[in-house]
Amino acid sequence: MNKTPRRGPLQGGMMDVPMLVSEIIAYAARYHGDTEVVGRRVDHSIERSNWAGIHKRAARLANALIAHGYDENARIATLTWNTLDHLVMFYGVLGLGIPLHTLNPRLTPDDLAYMADLVEDDICFFDAPNAELAAQLAKATDAIRCYVFLGEAIPAEAQNLPGIMTIGDFLGDAGDTIDWPRFEEDRAATICFTSGTTGRPKGVVYSHRSITLCSMNMSSADMYAHSLPGEAETVLPIAAMFHSNAWMMPFTAPLNGQKLVLPGRRLDAEAVVDLILAEDVTMAGGVPTIWLDIVSELEKRGIESTSLRTALVAGTLLPLSTAEAMRKHGIVPRQTWGMTEVPGAARASPPRGAISLDPDQQMELALNRQGRVAMHAQLRVVDEDGVRLPEDGQSRGMLQVRGPMVCGRYLGEEGAPAEWLDTGDIAVIYPDSTVAIVDRAKDAIKSGGEWIASPVLEQAAMQHPGVREAAAIGIPDPRWQERPMLVCVGEPGVDRPDDETLKASMLEHVAKWWLPDRIAWVETLPHTPTGKLDKVALRGLMGVTQP
Repeated sequence: MNKTPRRGPLQGGMMDVPMLVSEIIAYAARYHGDTEVVGRRVDHSIERSNWAGIHKRAARLANALIAHGYDENARIATLTWNTLDHLVMFYGVLGLGIPLHTLNPRLTPDDLAYMADLVEDDICFFDAPNAELAAQLAKATDAIRCYVFLGEAIPAEAQNLPGIMTIGDFLGDAGDTIDWPRFEEDRAATICFTSGTTGRPKGVVYSHRSITLCSMNMSSADMYAHSLPGEAETVLPIAAMFHSNAWMMPFTAPLNGQKLVLPGRRLDAEAVVDLILAEDVTMAGGVPTIWLDIVSELEKRGIESTSLRTALVAGTLLPLSTAEAMRKHGIVPRQTWGMTEVPGAARASPPRGAISLDPDQQMELALNRQGRVAMHAQLRVVDEDGVRLPEDGQSRGMLQVRGPMVCGRYLGEEGAPAEWLDTGDIAVIYPDSTVAIVDRAKDAIKSGGEWIASPVLEQAAMQHPGVREAAAIGIPDPRWQERPMLVCVGEPGVDRPDDETLKASMLEHVAKWWLPDRIAWVETLPHTPTGKLDKVALRGLMGVTQP
């Protein structure tokens, strides 16, 4: 018998070139330089550039940072919205190997100070709408030693900030060409924080490698790449840039040569529809609540169809009624799944064999699942003892994920990265690799030892034309431990159903024992800064304690 000779393993002969974010913008400038990039400024005016122009502005910012003494050891924060200025910050800062911390303007000064202290931010770039917030931040932390205003005249409330200057003064006479430095690909890139619905927000530190891999993964079929070539696609991230890097669209758009449209600080339906119409947007991404509002805005204006073809949906399940209304306007919703800790873990692809079904069956099936497991992401479900459950489409368990795009540990945590990330979701995985998120573990209702999926209950309620939005929470019960309570927002112009009428409607979609014991009506439901239902706040409003 022949034995393997005693020698070492043969190594590959490929060049060892790091995967860096600067390669994305350099590529776009070189090969898609004249593709338009459009942004709404914070004063709501429209600014136009292209990928070559964004690259030049990023290079100028990078040169200015070097001139001011900021190097790879620095930490830079932004307090702004989805604008071209913010896009330039992404590439100018990351291109030098400096991490960029995107602060969320919707949070309190106390939370922002906690984040700035944890990251150890050195300098903060902010815009006019956030001038007062920047002043409050400066009072709450002394970590930030310099503030740069993204405008011409510094607002009165910001004139006494440490090291305050305008972006024009900061840039000075810096040149707009640069040879981007090379460094290790696992260097920190952007830093985003979780919503913090269960405590203090947690910092997720993306690397250049993870962003590059994630951008390539999201550029695959059934994600951000569809039937149109890149130059024919115009994408609009409705998700904010401080939330999972606007679902990676600021990176995938230049990678694919797509036109990018940034909505500024106005993320309401009226403003978004204006941009869709003006810029011929073909694809956009946002949480279900904004899609509900967009459909209402289109109907209010009497618009039957637009250029918009694809709607990427994540955050929570899209109600079937909203999906059907979107389809009437020529918009195809694509449900996907990810987290701040692991963007794009499931592709927006239909289950295997779905293409043979009629359109209604396809949509219902696709909306009940979050797509197929993506490349570079391993998903599994485990029971309460951590034992892996079968991928049979029936076994519910805690969803865990791992891979090179997955957060192994949060900022400030010590020790080895976790082998698997516990997502906090209860899910089912099917044999064809499609994933169905049943509920958030902290939101699931366990009645008499059996689980009631709150998203399914909410979907059932919203099938009634008188219910615009619904949230299900668990309330203590002496016999069953928990029973569901439903909190609803009425549809304007439609009579509100009484409890029995609503329950009868829901009975067409859920088992009788799932029906809520209590139903309450409110004007609005609380949402987190990322647009998800805030059930912690809702329990407080309803005076409900966690069972």
